[in-house]
Amino acid sequence: MDLGIKVKVALITGGNRGIGKATALEMAKEGCHIAITGRNKADLVAAEKEIQRYGVKTLGLTADLEKAEEVEQVVKKTFKTFGHIDILFNNAGHSHPCTPISATDEEWITQLNIHLMACVRTCRLIIPKMIEQKWGRIINMSSMYGISPGTGVADYDAAKAAVINYTRSIAMEYSKNGICATAICPGLIHTEIWDKFADKLAADLGKTRQDILDAAADRASSVKRYAKPEEVGKVVAFLASECASYITGCAIQVDGGALAGIEIKLISDWINAA
Repeated sequence: MDLGIKVKVALITGGNRGIGKATALEMAKEGCHIAITGRNKADLVAAEKEIQRYGVKTLGLTADLEKAEEVEQVVKKTFKTFGHIDILFNNAGHSHPCTPISATDEEWITQLNIHLMACVRTCRLIIPKMIEQKWGRIINMSSMYGISPGTGVADYDAAKAAVINYTRSIAMEYSKNGICATAICPGLIHTEIWDKFADKLAADLGKTRQDILDAAADRASSVKRYAKPEEVGKVVAFLASECASYITGCAIQVDGGALAGIEIKLISDWINAA
């Protein structure tokens, strides 16, 4: 299928690893030029080399998107390099275990900054240009926990729920200008974030990382496995395409059936029941 994004330009935050890099590779296969951000320079360089194998132009930008001034620099440098931005995938993020009352103000602010405010800031800078060109695709990374919260990541869940509402606001306001905005809500995707969670729980519960991952997949996925990052990347690439011109204002679940009536919890009761 021709996605119709050849020679378009995509800015993918957190594109140096995981779902972001997988998405960048899928778009590059379609001939889309790619700008990616990340905090780790070595990861950025390695990701750029992989993306360039498809013959597209790339731009790797080291940035901490919790900081407004660094978001502004990322967007400015991308416009300077490519002249336009057609596709925005707000993917950068991280998390940490917490309860609704254990997270500090600083931890709440961090989660809201990286997950919600980074989206707000990139959109604020890019949407006016998309309006001028009468075409744009915005995909904001949410989570299945933005739809139905789990246990153990309260500040993350709240930030991801806000991302869904913000995305719908964009769609309501700017779909008439040719801009489609969607939120993507993955479930259990095997990335470094899940490995870090599993390692912490394994240490607390006297189990192995694989014990944790297997128990989580058994309880929170109809298909009883984690997804690969590229399984999400392919969906994002489609949502970014001309083929998705009538898809806007919605939250797309890529969760292996986790929200189809399955109990979704994150921490010890999963493991203790295994």
